[in-house]
Amino acid sequence: MERGDFFVERDLISIKGTRNGLVIVLKPSREFEELKNNLLRKMESAKGFFKGAKFTFLQDQKHLPEEQMEELKEICLSFGMVPSMEIYSQKPVLPLEKTHQKGPYVAYTPTGAEPAVLVKKTLRSGQAVHHKHHIIIIGDVNPGAEIISGGSVIVLGNCLGAVHAGVGGNVSAIVAAIELRPALLTIAGLRYIKNEERKGPLVGFCIARLDEQQIKFQEHV
Repeated sequence: MERGDFFVERDLISIKGTRNGLVIVLKPSREFEELKNNLLRKMESAKGFFKGAKFTFLQDQKHLPEEQMEELKEICLSFGMVPSMEIYSQKPVLPLEKTHQKGPYVAYTPTGAEPAVLVKKTLRSGQAVHHKHHIIIIGDVNPGAEIISGGSVIVLGNCLGAVHAGVGGNVSAIVAAIELRPALLTIAGLRYIKNEERKGPLVGFCIARLDEQQIKFQEHV
């Protein structure tokens, strides 16, 4: 079976291979649970075939709510898939790959350091940044915004949106922000479960990292 094959199951979900990765076509005309289970069965039946493959979603007419799209994306991430650098159907991905374009986005590889992307802009609801390397945001990440990184995520501002760091299994990735209160946080596919005992925002600069298969926080006041 080639990755470019086209899979169909009752027209709920089809997966097509392109030169830029996999396009997962959703036809949300049925109940969401049926759609989600359909995707999960496809991933499980492939037995690791899609691991490392880039993916993006394409929706047919009726669009799913953002929280439901997050659940579908989490399924793909849990099977080792990597979000594509191409346009993501729900949110416009900021154009980070062009190194000579005008505007506030700069892609660079410092000498003697790991490659990263610098975004000098606050991310508002509906905006997303996807990159295979580290991502540095000079600004806030507002609720409804999203960051997906193959490496670490550093936010020099308030982080209140969804953050996925270490996508693809990078267990050394960290997430750091001046105020770290993400709506959703995963590192290397492991999801943070909010501690109900913790009240209010984390004070001062805070770093989240993996420690013994748990996401733990270190605060620097």
